[in-house]
Amino acid sequence: MGYVLVIWQGIVLIYNQIVTSFFLHYFLVSFENPIPFYTCGSWRTRFCNSLATNYTVNQDCIKYQNQFPYCDNLYKTFPEYKYWRYYLLQARGNSQFLVAWKVCIASALICFILYLSSFKRSKTMRWITAIFTTYSTLALVIIMMGSMRQKGVVVKYEESLDLDFSTFLQKFRFSHLIQQIVYNLNIGSGTMFTLASTLPFRSPCFSDIVISVVFCTLFTVMFVFTTAMMACPYAYEYGIKPGAIMRTPITFNFEKMPRLMYQYQHRTFYLIVIFSCEVVLGMNTSVTYLFNLLEVVFKRYPKLANYPGLTAFCATLILFCTTIPFLSYFGVNMIGLSFRRCVVLLSTFIGLLEGLVFIIWYGVNKFSEDIHFMLGIQPKNFMKTTWILSIILLAYAFCNELYSQFINQTGYIYATYSLIAILSFAAAFFVTRLLIAACRKKIRKFISLDPTWGPRSDVLQRSRAMFSAQAMTKEYIYRQYHLQAGIMARQKRANRRV
Repeated sequence: MGYVLVIWQGIVLIYNQIVTSFFLHYFLVSFENPIPFYTCGSWRTRFCNSLATNYTVNQDCIKYQNQFPYCDNLYKTFPEYKYWRYYLLQARGNSQFLVAWKVCIASALICFILYLSSFKRSKTMRWITAIFTTYSTLALVIIMMGSMRQKGVVVKYEESLDLDFSTFLQKFRFSHLIQQIVYNLNIGSGTMFTLASTLPFRSPCFSDIVISVVFCTLFTVMFVFTTAMMACPYAYEYGIKPGAIMRTPITFNFEKMPRLMYQYQHRTFYLIVIFSCEVVLGMNTSVTYLFNLLEVVFKRYPKLANYPGLTAFCATLILFCTTIPFLSYFGVNMIGLSFRRCVVLLSTFIGLLEGLVFIIWYGVNKFSEDIHFMLGIQPKNFMKTTWILSIILLAYAFCNELYSQFINQTGYIYATYSLIAILSFAAAFFVTRLLIAACRKKIRKFISLDPTWGPRSDVLQRSRAMFSAQAMTKEYIYRQYHLQAGIMARQKRANRRV
């Protein structure tokens, strides 16, 4: 399980580095005049931006309900579409593997910021995450308030928000909703615990985790409302439904969002704000995951902890070199589209694995005692029942989504096969070791838990019932009982000598 967590965080860090690099590039070019993705440059084709030059094309498609062949491919004439695919990613023939050098510069800048964030380790991460989270929230509030003031929001807002849940009921899949919640809340990765309580045995963090969940939920709701309002001015200008805009098969962040903001008043300002918000969110996630991986390295190899700056520099350099081949059309399709779904599915698998190990294998009562000892809160029977039900829901979501990806073999089949191969290899490896242990008559020892789990001394085990979060901190109790244990051990040695 530990190796799966490390690999999962490494994959998410690479994916996040790639996407944030493109966000930073769009943020920088938003300061240019004219903005490159709003003009037909050298990458233009014959019908580039025909919707702006020939307004009747869009009206004919609406009037005759897309009977003309060019109506289905009208989005391919957008300059935002051509800038992203034919200039930045160079999706033409054998050039699909060419790397966008401007995005490489943005990636190097992000790695440099990640390196600076590694100084003072937990203290630096705490300040950076607080600043980044505050800025991204304020930026989203500015975009939301600015979207409210745009033309056509009052007319098209109810239609774009789907208040009658007609579109939602058609596309609703309960298992997909579960895995999206797991991925968005970082359940199973330990990230939320890291944000809420930077180091173990520091302070009770149960309330901080609740605050993190509430904050993440509110941020998601704000983003949904803002996205709905983005489509309103464009739908009002061209007389189409917002649902048709959102169903257009183009990338939301790099093609659709600039396209929608073209109808905004002061669009340059809002482009800078929204792309800066995305950059800060991506860097915030990268800082957290890099901190987690460096902590694993420092604990496994204590000598490297004496050189944190050099280790962080090598880590950011490896991250930069690893992501360079993926800053292309092939890399974005493979990592940004295919493997993103597998990463989301893998996060559900990790949450399921943790539930099976800590709740079923380790035991609900023992796990409840550990929660009481670490957080100072005694879980009730309702909470224990919820833990077991969550395992059932996660198992259902994982199996259903894996089956759904296997059946829908369009665009994600290679990533799905890779995920199935990895999970099959892990299962085969576990079964092989189980058979070897059975042949050696050591199967009970193989399936038994590590005896080092939990408190390692009788004094610490007895301290569970005496723990009070209101009276003292966990670190104080931890040190006091170890001190008492040391005093008792010295007294026993002195008595033996006498």
